[in-house]
Amino acid sequence: MSTKWMRLMLCLLLLAAASGCGLGSGNSSSSNGGQGLTFSVKVGDSEMAGSSARLLNEAYVSGNSMIELFKKSGVVTFSGDGTNILEVNKVSLGQDMSWEVQVNGKKVQELNTTLEPGSAITMSAGPAATGKMFQPVIITVNGGSEQPELTHSHVLSFMQDMSVKGLLQNSGMVRLAEDNRTVLTVMDYTPLSSEEWRLKVNDKGLLGNGVDMKLSPQDKLEISLVLK
Repeated sequence: MSTKWMRLMLCLLLLAAASGCGLGSGNSSSSNGGQGLTFSVKVGDSEMAGSSARLLNEAYVSGNSMIELFKKSGVVTFSGDGTNILEVNKVSLGQDMSWEVQVNGKKVQELNTTLEPGSAITMSAGPAATGKMFQPVIITVNGGSEQPELTHSHVLSFMQDMSVKGLLQNSGMVRLAEDNRTVLTVMDYTPLSSEEWRLKVNDKGLLGNGVDMKLSPQDKLEISLVLK
């Protein structure tokens, strides 16, 4: 066989191999899923999805139902009987609130719905009672790198003349000192001698009498565990 024909055959073999690799990669990508799922967690004007969209995409397998994907990814926590949503991306709601689920802009009642690649999922917090005004305030615990398992957000309904101190007392997560100004424990965690709790409202640190500050709907109170 001439050198010319040998070169031609070699080129054809290389092209066939490259084509086969391309097809194989495409099939692998399709079976591993993810493929552009988008995920939003909305509490009023606040977006609280964090990195949960990445977790959903990593867990996605074609044919999965929504509830299977939520459980596999760990993004959504359900009650023991699997009927109620307790948390979404470590965000929990007050008893007078509930989560609404939408896929591609349409409300979904049945979480056994199969998700197609590229679906847009939105979890929106709202009032449990129909027609009630939704005025949330958000309290977030940030455990930082020292205690990341403490990181959590809780959404409560705004009440007239609510202060930072009032929100701390009503959150069910915080124990204050006798002066009702100093945070002692959060989610039963007491800081080490090298740590302390610091408060922020809408990303602005609170000093002195900051716990008496009046809050407004949509305000975010953050309690961060930091090193002294």
